[in-house]
Amino acid sequence: MPVITEDRPLKNIREEVIDQLVMNYAHQEITLEAFEKRLDLAIDTDERNVLLEQVADLDLTTDSKYQKTKAEKLSKDERFFDDDSENHEKIIKVLSSTTQNGPWVVGEKISVTSILSDFKLDFTDAIFKFPVVHIKMFGLLTQNTIFVPEGVRVVCKNSSYLSTVNSRVSGSADENTQTIVIHGVSILSSIDIKIRVTMKEKWLDFAGGVKDLFN
Repeated sequence: MPVITEDRPLKNIREEVIDQLVMNYAHQEITLEAFEKRLDLAIDTDERNVLLEQVADLDLTTDSKYQKTKAEKLSKDERFFDDDSENHEKIIKVLSSTTQNGPWVVGEKISVTSILSDFKLDFTDAIFKFPVVHIKMFGLLTQNTIFVPEGVRVVCKNSSYLSTVNSRVSGSADENTQTIVIHGVSILSSIDIKIRVTMKEKWLDFAGGVKDLFN
């Protein structure tokens, strides 16, 4: 006999509802407007009956491929990131627009949860203590931008659902160079990885354009 809804953990119900909403939107069973409206309610509410109402009229449920891929990916990441050591930084951004930059000391592990946000993680002037830095990113309806210094090697291992990952970094192929590995899941989100253009470079590019204009 299944456990009654009132006795189930709220976070489990919420995750199942969001998964089902994603599947139905992906298969065009509901419109984007309906998906966003229901998703907002699923994220904000703490009432189990309100959560279940968001999928009450949806017949399509997550399939085995979706669940298997998600479970395999998340289980590996959870084991690796499941610690609270001083070398593990945790960042949570909800309905915000923020940038982390400057000469900050980078730990070995960074967990980023970004929901309905615009978050920039800037490593341009960062101080690396570890040759390999692992970033676990969960993005939902969010835009994440990662700026890296020239020559840094970036490896993407994240799973994307209705999302985009753009990498404009041509780092070294040498495994011994400074490396950033990106894990996690992106849902209806984007991750943009690029080298930050300095103010000097912007002015040089502008000056070159003006020069071409007058010649």
